[in-house]
Amino acid sequence: MRNLLNFRPASAPTAFAAIAAAAAVVAGIAAPVASITTAAPAAAPAGVKLVAGDNETALSAVRVDGADVKFQGLTVRIPAAGEGVQAAAESTSGELSITVSRSADGSVVVKTDKHEHAGSTAGPVEQHSAQAAAASTARAAAAKTCTDSAYALSGWKLPSFKWYYNPAGAPAAVRASAPAAISAATTSLTRACGQKAIKLAPSYGGATTAGVQVGAAGNCTGNDGRNVIGWRAGSGRWLGMTCTYFKTINGRKTVTGTDTALNTQYKFFTSAKSCSGAYDLQSVVLHERGHSLGLNHVSQASHASAVMTPALAPCSVGKRSLGLGDYRGLAATYGTR
Repeated sequence: MRNLLNFRPASAPTAFAAIAAAAAVVAGIAAPVASITTAAPAAAPAGVKLVAGDNETALSAVRVDGADVKFQGLTVRIPAAGEGVQAAAESTSGELSITVSRSADGSVVVKTDKHEHAGSTAGPVEQHSAQAAAASTARAAAAKTCTDSAYALSGWKLPSFKWYYNPAGAPAAVRASAPAAISAATTSLTRACGQKAIKLAPSYGGATTAGVQVGAAGNCTGNDGRNVIGWRAGSGRWLGMTCTYFKTINGRKTVTGTDTALNTQYKFFTSAKSCSGAYDLQSVVLHERGHSLGLNHVSQASHASAVMTPALAPCSVGKRSLGLGDYRGLAATYGTR
């Protein structure tokens, strides 16, 4: 079977060394990337009517503002016909996402997703205390990592995953170690629970000065055809946010660009030894990579061991690798070797 992602990954030591060297420079220059042309989003037609994409989407919580669609602080521009965009944010109180696509007849289809986990009104430190008090529950969830096969899909594929890192604005505490943590999260997308390798070959394209096209307020700001991960001083309660653009080609949704922002409003760590009310960078990145590749959220209450659940406790490193359900979702989309 043809390898859907046709870039060969560098060996782990080589990739880590290359990325770490790039991180020492506040801004590097990316290798040239073939730009992907997408049609310019058209303004929302007067009196546009939104169509719910599923039974769980409550259009009463969605607002149209000119050519923008807004949901719980997330904003996306109505795309051109045959195209779509998803904004997905992992926060300290759960997760939100909105997916907006436009059919050939001009109708605008909206899907929303909102998951809140217990203790959502507490701050990061209070949430950590609550999680520590429920250690037995966490251990029970961990035991199900390779037995719970549940997953949910967004319905698209990323045909090739060459990604770039913009180190500008990286917090001092993780500035040197962030590149290796991001690379580790990305390369761990291919295996889980002793199963066959997934046909994914993510490759690192180098440091870049290209901005992450995610706004501080939780808005997707455009698609330049690159896949960039970097830092943003966000104004919302999100740890990481991913904006993914796709086109419908011959009835199939194909990703044309996906960017991820990490919010410097919160503290991150790469070694649990140095954690104090901070969040594990590798776990956050792995979750956001799942969105880029087509995984959607699953219930925290029913599938707490999965990477694609909304809960991430401070100082926890329990979601640095895919659960069985996360793996099966990617395997169903990309196949195995």
